Amino acid sequence: MVLGKGNQLFGKSKKKNAEKRSSNNWGAFTTGGEQTSVKKPTLKFPGLRKSGNNLSKGLEDLKYGVFELQKLGETGKIRCLAYDPIQSLMAVCTDLNHVTIFGQARVRYTLRIDSVNAVKALRFVEGVFLIAVDGSDTAIHVISLFSRKVVRTISTRYPITAFDTDYSLQFIFVGLKNGDVKAYDIETGRPTYLSIRSEQRKMLPGEVDTHVCDIKFHPRDFGTILIAYPKVCIIFSLIEDKTVHTFTYGLPKAAPGGPNASYMYNADGYYYPSVTHCLWHPNGLHIATTYDDNSIVFWDAQTGERLIARTLFDSYVDIPTGESLQPEGVKMTPIKNIQWICGSDPEKTSLLILGGDSYVNEGYHQLVRMDFGKMISYSMSSYKHMADYYGQPKQQNIFAIHSKADVYDFIALPQKSPFFDGNHNPTLIAVVLTDGSLKFLNYPIGNLSYEACRFPSTISWLNPKITCSSSSYLDRRILNSVYDPFPENRSILKGGIPSKPKFKAEAGSVVVTGHESGFIRIWNSSQGDLNSGAVLEIDVAAILQNDSLECSVSKISFAPDQMELSCSLFDGTVLLFSYQENKHYKPGAVSGLTNQMGNLAIGEGAIVNISSRAPLDVKRGFMPVLLLRSLENGKVTALCNSNVGFVAIGYESGRLLVIDRRGNVVIFNTLLEEKGLSIGMSPTSIQFGFGRLNDSLEKCTVFMYVGTSIGRLMTYSINSDSRGRFSVHEVNQLDTNDSDIIDIISLNSLTGRPCSPNMYQMSANPTEVDLSTPYIISVSSSDIRITKGESKVAHKTYSKGSISKTGITGAKTADGSISFCLEVIMAKTKKSAILSLPTLSEICVIGLPYRIDPEYAVQSSILPLGDAFLRLSETEAVLINVMNLRKAIRGPETENHDDANQLLKGTASVTFDDFYRLLMEESRLAWNISPYNSANFSILGTSKPHYYDPYALSQHIELNKSPRSSYKPGTHNSWNLENLKKYANSAVERGTDKVGNYVSDMNDDFDKFVSQTKKDAMKSIFKGALN
Repeated sequence: MVLGKGNQLFGKSKKKNAEKRSSNNWGAFTTGGEQTSVKKPTLKFPGLRKSGNNLSKGLEDLKYGVFELQKLGETGKIRCLAYDPIQSLMAVCTDLNHVTIFGQARVRYTLRIDSVNAVKALRFVEGVFLIAVDGSDTAIHVISLFSRKVVRTISTRYPITAFDTDYSLQFIFVGLKNGDVKAYDIETGRPTYLSIRSEQRKMLPGEVDTHVCDIKFHPRDFGTILIAYPKVCIIFSLIEDKTVHTFTYGLPKAAPGGPNASYMYNADGYYYPSVTHCLWHPNGLHIATTYDDNSIVFWDAQTGERLIARTLFDSYVDIPTGESLQPEGVKMTPIKNIQWICGSDPEKTSLLILGGDSYVNEGYHQLVRMDFGKMISYSMSSYKHMADYYGQPKQQNIFAIHSKADVYDFIALPQKSPFFDGNHNPTLIAVVLTDGSLKFLNYPIGNLSYEACRFPSTISWLNPKITCSSSSYLDRRILNSVYDPFPENRSILKGGIPSKPKFKAEAGSVVVTGHESGFIRIWNSSQGDLNSGAVLEIDVAAILQNDSLECSVSKISFAPDQMELSCSLFDGTVLLFSYQENKHYKPGAVSGLTNQMGNLAIGEGAIVNISSRAPLDVKRGFMPVLLLRSLENGKVTALCNSNVGFVAIGYESGRLLVIDRRGNVVIFNTLLEEKGLSIGMSPTSIQFGFGRLNDSLEKCTVFMYVGTSIGRLMTYSINSDSRGRFSVHEVNQLDTNDSDIIDIISLNSLTGRPCSPNMYQMSANPTEVDLSTPYIISVSSSDIRITKGESKVAHKTYSKGSISKTGITGAKTADGSISFCLEVIMAKTKKSAILSLPTLSEICVIGLPYRIDPEYAVQSSILPLGDAFLRLSETEAVLINVMNLRKAIRGPETENHDDANQLLKGTASVTFDDFYRLLMEESRLAWNISPYNSANFSILGTSKPHYYDPYALSQHIELNKSPRSSYKPGTHNSWNLENLKKYANSAVERGTDKVGNYVSDMNDDFDKFVSQTKKDAMKSIFKGALN
């Protein structure tokens, strides 16, 4: 909206303009107005003014507390992940042993494993259990998906060094430190009779290290397993109870081997690297082993013949070259993980490898893929042909993972089946990073997938790593028009029974998150949770065609009334977006393509119009409008996008800019500095307000409040001239706080509502409420100051660094009026204080039951109706309500016996349990698993209002078994031997009677049939004689 010329709301400046041009690059901009002469900072603070208008009246009667709505992210850093393609479930575990199981929308359950050691691996088994291998290496925790708890813990005598499971088997095979291999029954937790002694100890008795390095089930015969020891690898048959083949890899002198080879030859002139991994080809005919020198060796599993030894980039490294070899001075990263992946056709395979492609000091930042294509005929191919097949892959790719953190591990997410070691036709590869974040790689293409709709909200929160966050109120009418009420379900997870929203959406709100590599998401949080289907996304990396770390989002400012958004990047670049129709939309376009793919370079200049770089596959959304370069001003320290078209930007150099979005021009450009003390200062917080400067003026003005790094609050007015052009003038400076100002809130002094300007106020005559001098709340990390004009109203101090975030929230009181208060988040003391306005007296202090990191708590936000968005750590946040104002959608459950019978008729009610016990005592046959049993409603997925269980993740194991009677031999009223004899005799007698009756009936029927046949024959004879 463009304001008309000579808008009467903006009075002409009575002061003469005298702008001082700066020699900085930003001085080249032409601003729409000039800078006025400024008063020196004043401290005209009289005594505390007592306000006769209590803006928080009635709020002291509310029930305050912490009412959790939803947790976002994970508690701790993600260390392992498991995926079940049959039930379509995913499980993750953090370094704090918090295990979370995800399904479709609103299917999530979190439990904590009671162990001091971090879990290092997860596996789904039989669709019923989730296996968690403890970091202590002597314990395996078994989690039941039905009971949602750890049902048993398997303990081993020696540390576990390797393990493997098959999805269809209820056994886990573990390799131990002493070289033994044992199998345990997962359901009972007991060891089986299987115990394989160390084969390496038999073959190489002189080797001290005999631990099991790896174990793998044969992909087509679970009676055969592959076991790797440090110096030898074997194929062991469980049926024959013997070793079928052994594989030993030795390098003769002058053979190069892997890049990390130490060339420590033994007496026979061979160097034997140590085995690190072993794996089967999906058809079971070949195997591959990796070694600590980063060699990869392929073998014929049927004959034990070595086919080829290679590294990631060289082949035939086991053949002597005739040159003298010395160990490399700089080592390559060891191969940390290797998986043999197959497509929908198991004969089409590839290797995906982590490590071995970069130097140790560079870390793990990429994956290497070797695509072998379709397997050649085993019976028709020679060893030479097989060696060439593995020595010359059809394609080799390097998938870069852009992140400061190293890649910790990767897990394939299979789509076809859970077999072939969980690598059957994966379309996504989950990449776990050392900082706890997740990335998902589209396989086999290799590009990263950031679409939030494909993953649970908690997973999307970490994909990619979140760098900044905030929350904002948004009108419900805008929410309903922006978000699709019935979004298409594109999630990769379909399992579980989804729950319904827990709370009614009384007020609209959104959570805005910025992520690494240039990604922004706007979540609908109105119902108290975040749904991945209701999220708007902005791919900054695709717009700029740059996904480097410098394009990560550092700050976001959202204008909800105008649906405008501004963000800053790590390199100081600022981008402006606006929600609108996409003029360049092309149905069916590939995601990530923009309209100007032919011209990847962005135009020169400090301000660039980038509206033509809109994504082609988005019909309507946040479209790019403008790009502003930093021009040696450093990073952005403050950013505010107002609801009236002005964007204010503060840089660490002290530069302050104001952009008018109506014409995409800079209307104000200045460099903040303390002239008296000759010290630099930079903007740390910016906010816009609306009202009168003081009570003597009769016109309202849009104000811009700027908090600085020295605790100074600077006030600017934005006025328009007769041509409709806007100019910014400084009107006041106050030293309000003890340190840098982190929050500024403009508050209407009559109603207590935040008085942020909007277009309606600028286009209409001001109301009586608008014609007031606002309260300005300036907040530092140690104190809160309320001023009105140049006068002090209230001041409250805390210990240094206590305050993390403040905000205004409110509620309807008992008398029907709406009151407001100031909520203060104090991460250092884990408390939240509710303060009255404008006196700042404490109404309530609430303890926050969370582990809060003060570094990230500054990114929290306060929302209407007592909601608060708390950023707890780098990987975790939570939505809470402190006023208990969220209304539940479903009421409390009622007991079955609380009905009208006993109350009105005087007859006692009976439950199903009592009724069946009355008729059948304790033997209830199939009632325990009957679909009519109310206790099984959540198990079977039957929808019933009062018994609906939103947390059931799988079918109960008992549903797959035949019903059993609860009678036991030898107990009272049970089946004893005498009763069994009587029952057998009576059964025989009943059977004999039935047989006798059946034979007698057959004889009677036969006699009747014969008689009737005779009669018919005689009648036919007589009829023939008469004719």
